[in-house]
Amino acid sequence: MSATEKVNILLVDDRRENLLALEAILKGLGQNLVKATSGAEALKYLLRNEVAVILLDVAMPHIDGFQTATLIRERDKTKHTPIIFLTAISKSDIHVSQGYSIGGVDYIFKPFAPDVLSSKVAAFVQMFQQRREAQRQSALLKAESDFVTAVLDTVASFVLVLDSDARILRVNRSWERMTGFSLEEVKGNYLWDYLEDQQAAKDFLNARLPDRECEAYWFTKGKKRRLVSWCCTVLHSDTFGAEHFVVTGRDITELRQRTEELEAFTYSVSHDMRAPVRAIDGFTRILIEEYSGKLDEEGRRLLEIVRANTEKMGQLIDGLLALSRLGRERVIFSEIDMTDLARTAFEEQKAAGANNRQISLKLDGLPPAYGDKRLLAQVFHNLLSNAIKFTRNEKHAEVEIGSLPGALEDIYFVRDNGVGFDMDHARKLFGTFQRLHGADQFEGSGIGLATVRRIIDRHGGRVWAEAKPDRGATFYFSLPVREQRRAS
Repeated sequence: MSATEKVNILLVDDRRENLLALEAILKGLGQNLVKATSGAEALKYLLRNEVAVILLDVAMPHIDGFQTATLIRERDKTKHTPIIFLTAISKSDIHVSQGYSIGGVDYIFKPFAPDVLSSKVAAFVQMFQQRREAQRQSALLKAESDFVTAVLDTVASFVLVLDSDARILRVNRSWERMTGFSLEEVKGNYLWDYLEDQQAAKDFLNARLPDRECEAYWFTKGKKRRLVSWCCTVLHSDTFGAEHFVVTGRDITELRQRTEELEAFTYSVSHDMRAPVRAIDGFTRILIEEYSGKLDEEGRRLLEIVRANTEKMGQLIDGLLALSRLGRERVIFSEIDMTDLARTAFEEQKAAGANNRQISLKLDGLPPAYGDKRLLAQVFHNLLSNAIKFTRNEKHAEVEIGSLPGALEDIYFVRDNGVGFDMDHARKLFGTFQRLHGADQFEGSGIGLATVRRIIDRHGGRVWAEAKPDRGATFYFSLPVREQRRAS
């Protein structure tokens, strides 16, 4: 009910001339004036209707005002409805006291001042309207809260809402199912009470990185560990005057187990395939070297095809083995001179197959990184190998290694002026065995960029690329700065 909606004012008096007098005084309030000529009639009306205030005459036949008020107060619905007693029969303290004792809010003697009566009734009308508006707003908030709860309880990911001190205010059913805890059991506790590495959880919350995910072990009610990928967003509220944390995440325990099993299977199959593939390659070489004289030109051509494809298969198997090992090896973090790492990788790649080419290198000073030196060296090797390969047709090949330092992460890039690619196909770049150029144009297994992505993922960074056909390409990767790396 808004303040503009009319409310009911109940006038109770056995004399009609008194009711008409009250109506004349109160009609200026613009509300619904309901008249009753007896206590019974008033009680009957209150059974089905709500009123803002009751003006009740004391001296009435059959059921007087005090008896009527007593019956009104016995019903929960009208227990708190304001009652103003009107009387001309007694001004004794005992009589007035009786009126207040049964719940009257005022006691007015006839004849009464019209302005005073109108002001008092208007005050109760205003209070009623304010109370009804508060109830309406409360109902809306509850409906909104119930809707939000229903939405949160339907999502597969878990959601927690924390106060500014990281105490739990709310959890959804997904989190309850994962941990076995109910909201009543955890409400008011700190979030990190349910994580294995409590200090890392505190650091991650304080870092306030809404677009960064953290993998950590969470405890269930039975003290079992679940591997969870989670992130945190800070919400600022003008209404409540304090910020809140919203934590979302997903249980990746089974996913990690399946991934490890798949990597183990890939490693095993790839490892077992190496021996027969090498045997085929070895016997093919023997045939070419020792029996080529007994073969005609077509026979020798077919053997060369077998050998070339065997060599290609060997490269694919080696790439698969390297990729599967990345998920199994431990990442050892240390301070790294990225400038020196990039320069060494370029020199080694150029020496490996491009010594006779003129390649211009521009290497700006790179910010140091905090990561696994061996793995990040592999990142530079793979990116620079591509840069050298795809500038093969350029008379003046140019390669640039640079950086874009940031507060939370440092971005490194490798840029070339080679063949580039169409950005419509960029999403395929970092997938396993994905190639944007034919094998007849540029050699490769399609493993290199997938390896780059796997390494950077394990460092908590991200990879992407920009290019234009025949205008070169730029490959970016980011690494959290050391403080953020520790938090994530």
